[in-house]
Parts: sequence; structure tokens; C-alpha cells
Amino acid sequence: MRVEWGRNWQTYRREEFGRYWSDDTDAVGGRNGCDTRDDVLRRDLDELREGDRNPCVVLSGVLDDPYTGKRLAYTYRRASQIQTDHVVALGAAWRAGAYAWTAQRRLEYANDLDVLLAVDKQTNQDKGSRTADKWKPPRRAYWCEYARRYTGIKARYGLSVTPPEKTALQDMLATCPQ
Repeated sequence: MRVEWGRNWQTYRREEFGRYWSDDTDAVGGRNGCDTRDDVLRRDLDELREGDRNPCVVLSGVLDDPYTGKRLAYTYRRASQIQTDHVVALGAAWRAGAYAWTAQRRLEYANDLDVLLAVDKQTNQDKGSRTADKWKPPRRAYWCEYARRYTGIKARYGLSVTPPEKTALQDMLATCPQ
């Protein structure tokens, strides 16, 4: 990965990555007829119950949140403590090179199942668009997996890391079993 300071932070707008969840991409999980958020829920929830008429719709399930270790219930059409996180946040991706991508490439990134993770809502809001040097999962046992996933996303999409971000990722990777 390229190590350099982020650029164009002042020009970031969420809309640059598409307005809503989209199935209209060639990203992992795209073009399967299901909403991206439901794809994430189907993958990440246990005790999953899907719709009878529409198996894309997740009616209920339970999330073992990787960031906190909390066990969170999900029920369709009820307020949930579960949100979908971009492991490398959209704002962070923008500063690391996504500003130069086409609109379609940004839409793919925003809806790529490999970039997304169902997590605790408050923890996701606390994270915001922070990079790995400014935020780590509160559950230390997840640091290794988080850093692996984060660096994989950055490498796959050709995104840069800042020097402090690289150090933080190395520190989290050092927690991986030998």
C-alpha cells in the first residue's frame, strides 16, 4: 500500500458514493436482486428468519457484534441497534484515493459486501469516518481480524494509508495469533 497523507478531505460528500444501497453494481453481492443491507444482514446474523414471499427480506435474527461482543436482536420494521458499517469508512476512502474514482467505482465500493459489516449502531456512530489510527474496535479480541480486513480493503481498492494509520494497523496486526 502507498503511504501518504490523505487528500481532498474538504471535498468529501456522502452522495459521491451513491444515495442509497444499490444492487446495481458488479461488487461482491451485486446484481442478486437483494438490497445490500439485507445481503449484509443475511451474511452476519445468526438465527436468521427470511421472508416467505421475498427471501431477500430479513425478518429477524441475532448479531454477535464483532466490535463490542454484544448480542443484538434484529426484527424487521423495528428500530434496531444494528447498523451497516463500511470497515474503511467512505470519508476515509475518499481521502485515501476514492476522490479520483468514477462514480460507478465509488458506488461499487459503497455496496461491496467485503467492505461492509453489521455492527452495533452506537459503536458505528462513534467510529464515524475515522481511520485505524483514530479508532479501534472496543473489543480488543477483534483487532487482528479488523486490521486484516481493513488492510485487505485498502490493498484491493488501491487506497493509501497515512503514516500513523500504518503504525496503528501494524500494532493491531501484532495481536494476531502466530
